[in-house]
Amino acid sequence: MQQTSNQHRISFYEQVGGAEGVNKLVNTFCDLLETTEEGRPVFLLHLRGHGMDHARIEQFNFFSGFFGGPRLYAEKWGHSNVREIHAHVEIDEIASQAWLTCMSMAMDKLAYSQTLKQQLMQNFTDMAGLLQQQSKQA
Repeated sequence: MQQTSNQHRISFYEQVGGAEGVNKLVNTFCDLLETTEEGRPVFLLHLRGHGMDHARIEQFNFFSGFFGGPRLYAEKWGHSNVREIHAHVEIDEIASQAWLTCMSMAMDKLAYSQTLKQQLMQNFTDMAGLLQQQSKQA
C-alpha cells in the first residue's frame, strides 16, 4: 500500500514551537550576543545599526517566515531577501562565525533535537556564506 502524497510536512516553525518558540530562540540568541565573548562581534555590528531591541523584533519577524510560519517581515517590509536586509552591513568571516556559534549555542540551550539543529544550521550556514560573499563583492 502506498502512502498518500498529501501527508503534512511539519515546518520548522511548528517544530520550534510556533510564535512562542521563535520568540524563545530569538531572545536566547540575542541574549548570547549581548553577554558572551562569542557574540561580541555581532553585538557590536548591531550597536552600529538600530540596536539590539530592533534586532530582536526584526529577527522574530524574519525567522517566523523563514521557518514556514507567518511572513511577518515580508508583510512589513515588502520582501524577506536576506541579502537586501544586510546590504548595509559588512559581514566578515569573524562576524559570520560568531553568529553561527551563538545560534548553535541558543539551540543547545533550548534543547533542540540533533536533527532539527543540523537542518537549521545547514540553512544558517548557507545564508551566512551568501552574506559573506556579498560583503566581499561590495
